[in-house]
Amino acid sequence: MEHPAEGASQGSLLRVLGAVGDEIRDLGQMLDQLQSALSPILLHVAQDPAQHRNAQALDLLTQRLHALASFIQALEAQVPPSWRLDLAAPLGQVTLSDLALRLNGQARSEPEQDAGLFELF
Repeated sequence: MEHPAEGASQGSLLRVLGAVGDEIRDLGQMLDQLQSALSPILLHVAQDPAQHRNAQALDLLTQRLHALASFIQALEAQVPPSWRLDLAAPLGQVTLSDLALRLNGQARSEPEQDAGLFELF
């Protein structure tokens, strides 16, 4: 299979910003879901003063991802459609091939939503 960076040379900055914004938004939604699933545990952990900051870090991470998605969306509104980028080198840095494909404007696959499957890395 061809690496997503191969064959990619020029890409629209507008499209790239949109793809990055979509990825950040998806990560924020995934983190929201994770927080909801872990909320009973997080409530218990948050009562331990030594772990309170760790529990708050998840909420801060969610807020930061949502803020970054809004920032990217605002940037996207200002970029002229004619602005182009050489995507080969940046996409070569992305080691997750599915993510690289999405950033390159190719088939966007939705993340697995089946909560019944547990995968170890």
